[in-house]
Amino acid sequence: MNTDRLIKNITDQIVEAQLKLGYVKETVRLYFPLNSLNVILDMETKDANQMLEALQLSEALQTSGLGAMKISARGERFEISVPADGVEYVHKNVAVSPFLVDIIALFGKHHHCTIEEICQVFAAHNANYVCDKMPEGTDFDYAIYFPDKEPDEYYYCIKSEMNHTIYHRFMKEDYLELL
Repeated sequence: MNTDRLIKNITDQIVEAQLKLGYVKETVRLYFPLNSLNVILDMETKDANQMLEALQLSEALQTSGLGAMKISARGERFEISVPADGVEYVHKNVAVSPFLVDIIALFGKHHHCTIEEICQVFAAHNANYVCDKMPEGTDFDYAIYFPDKEPDEYYYCIKSEMNHTIYHRFMKEDYLELL
C-alpha cells in the first residue's frame, strides 16, 4: 500500500484549498471514489469494506504530520477527515508551489481566462507542457499538463462557458478515465 502517495495527494488538496480560500485551522474533509484510492495506493481491493479496513489499519496514515485522520465510507465513496492540527501542519510545513500560486492567481484575477493566458502560466514554469483539445462530448475543453511532472504532476482540465473559465485538476489515471 503506497500511503506516501495518498498523503501527498491529501496534502496537495489542502494546499490548493488554502491558496484559494485562505487558511483556517479547521477540519478538512476530502472525498475519494474507491477506484481512485486503489490507484493512489497501488492496491486492487474488490470492495469498500476491504479498502476501509486497509486504510483504518494503516499506521503510516495515522503517524503522518496530518494527525489522526478519520476515514469512513458510504458505498464506494470514502471520506477522509483531516483534523485541524493536521491542516495547521500543512499550512506551517508544506512548501507552496510557485506554479500553483500563479495558476490560482490567474483564475482569481479574472473569471474568463483564455487558453493562451493559461498556457503562458504553464510555459513560465516549464516550456515542456502539453495542451490537448479534449474530445467532443467530454466535460472539458482542454487538458494541460507537464509530461515530465515538473513542477506539477496533475492534469488541469479547463472549461469555459458563459464568460467563466474554470479548472479541475486530476491525477493522470483519473484524467484518463474521463476520456
